[in-house]
Amino acid sequence: MELWPVLRWIIAVAASAAATVLVLLVINVAAGRLGRRLPWVLAAWRQVRRPLAALALSVALRISFAATAERGSFRDLGLHALLIVIIVSAVWLSGTVVLAWLEHARTRVTSRMKDDRAQRRAQTQMTLIGRVVGAVFVVLGAALVLLTFPGVERIGTTILASAGLLSVVIGVAAQTSLGNLFAGLQLAFTDAIRIGDIVEVDGTWSTVEDITLSYVVVSIWDERHKVLPSTYFTTTPFINWSRTGNTVTGTINFSLDWRVDLAGMREAFERIVDDSGMWDGRSRSILVTDSSGERLTVRALVTSRNTGDDWALRCLVREQLATWLQEHNPEALPVQRVAVHDTARLGASVA
Repeated sequence: MELWPVLRWIIAVAASAAATVLVLLVINVAAGRLGRRLPWVLAAWRQVRRPLAALALSVALRISFAATAERGSFRDLGLHALLIVIIVSAVWLSGTVVLAWLEHARTRVTSRMKDDRAQRRAQTQMTLIGRVVGAVFVVLGAALVLLTFPGVERIGTTILASAGLLSVVIGVAAQTSLGNLFAGLQLAFTDAIRIGDIVEVDGTWSTVEDITLSYVVVSIWDERHKVLPSTYFTTTPFINWSRTGNTVTGTINFSLDWRVDLAGMREAFERIVDDSGMWDGRSRSILVTDSSGERLTVRALVTSRNTGDDWALRCLVREQLATWLQEHNPEALPVQRVAVHDTARLGASVA
């Protein structure tokens, strides 16, 4: 007979858990069938089913445990633990719903934008907002859990009494972290950089891959990933090639002899650009930009749709124009002229 109280609450807890799982399975099947006609219902259910299951199960377990467990320290400890699980599950569910709504809002906003630059700006800002919201829910959940413990109010009073000293210590210790936090928010909402932007960092072209509250990840063309603190982009000058759009103007410089056939070179250049399929049709030209000493500086300018096409097009123009110069205008290749004087004859003529 002494085992019956224990068996009673074990049976009650198991029955509550089984009933909760059964209800969730029924909802899962219904959402799957309804999702065939309304895809957003199934997508929403997949996002909230885990935190909802945790919350429903913890509530059912606490109710059954409170009704069947004998009074004592074990019962109090179990109820307190289940209360913490309920709080964590509720915060998890609330955060999931809010983040899902933010993601839905981001999708709706970006789908209405035809400009890729505006889409990337909205994506960057909504991503940062989502991370801030997630951090807020984590802090809120931790605070609610702490409030379930007796004596926390006294601890809070003590902390508030020493808030002056604590703020100074935290300000000194976390100066860099807080600076990166505010720099990350500044980058997101001042539109300095966006996810997908092409930036030149330390002389290297990179693509902004991710922007967090403390650092920025850029992807380099050779598949390396550079992690930079957010303050780098607020304190160090950098070039954003896609700040106002993805189109790029590329230049290729040639140092050639004065005997270069500019008309023939210009004709070859235009033919190469037309056949490449990477020119966006905005601008192209062959110009002599400098004439110093024995060399002419010939600049080839061409525009393209994005930085990838710009790099490939400049390499193609440089290679094929070098081949054209070798085959059709070799006298334009750089040469070193040396004048040799006969010093003996020169001295005799002077005498």
